[in-house]
Amino acid sequence: MEASRWYLVRHGETDWNRESRIQGQADPPLNAAGREQARAVAARLAGVSFATAYASDLSRVTETAAAVVRGRELRVTELAKLREKRFGEWEGLTFTEAEAHDPDRYRRIFRVAAYDGETAPPGGESDMQMLRRMAGVAGRLRDTHGGRDENILVVGHGGSLCALIVALLGLPARAIWRFRLSNCGVSQVTVFDDGAATLDLFNDTGHLQS
Repeated sequence: MEASRWYLVRHGETDWNRESRIQGQADPPLNAAGREQARAVAARLAGVSFATAYASDLSRVTETAAAVVRGRELRVTELAKLREKRFGEWEGLTFTEAEAHDPDRYRRIFRVAAYDGETAPPGGESDMQMLRRMAGVAGRLRDTHGGRDENILVVGHGGSLCALIVALLGLPARAIWRFRLSNCGVSQVTVFDDGAATLDLFNDTGHLQS
């Protein structure tokens, strides 16, 4: 059975990551540590031959993707639908500040006992909306690469890449926040031509160790 291997890479660190601020679809750039992480993950993947590469169009992702493909004859296709979950009015706040502003809504988004998958931050999108968006991305990439024995690179964000994994594995929305992706961590999903998928590597960060 033919299968494609999807290498999923979260972007490098930003100052907002360091400050535990909600980034969502805001566009803070990589900081110095994030640029070093991008170089490290590029070295980690240097021996992998990619047929194609996709990335969110936000700068922290495009800069990370550019580091990985540097020196290759490979163009990165930017997809706005690979962006992080839209957190609306919470973007720029720390998670602590968001919880203090609206504790009930925060619980329904992040706390297991109150989670419903349909609650969205003010002006943002719910987990179900993000999951449907990422399921659409998964379908597009399956249609393009199904039945091909090849490697593809997908560079994105912590939440949206977790939602992509959940979509590929057919898990419920509440599973999105049961995964945690580190900055420039590498995961690999094998996607078979019948639509089945296996998670073969998750959040490998060995290349980031000093």
